Amino acid sequence: LRLARSWFLVSFFAAYFSLQVIYARRVYGISPPKVSGPPDFERVFRAQVNCSEYFPIFLAILWQAGLFFHQGLTAALGLLYLYSRYQYFIGYKESSSGR
Repeated sequence: LRLARSWFLVSFFAAYFSLQVIYARRVYGISPPKVSGPPDFERVFRAQVNCSEYFPIFLAILWQAGLFFHQGLTAALGLLYLYSRYQYFIGYKESSSGR
């Protein structure tokens, strides 16, 4: 049950990151499949791609850890990972002058 919640949160974060790209496309007038444009758009797009690249690996490790170790600890570490990915996304999409 705890791992199922973590899987739900992974899906939620993946959807949130994708929606941020959709919003950035509308703001900057970038239509798909273009991936280049203003630096602000490119940062949002790159942050989303970076996070999406690691979600399958994370899910596989989360599933294996849940099978072989304590599910509560695994779920807590999974939540910590998701929080750090969210912070990464927010930090990456900010302007480099604002960091």
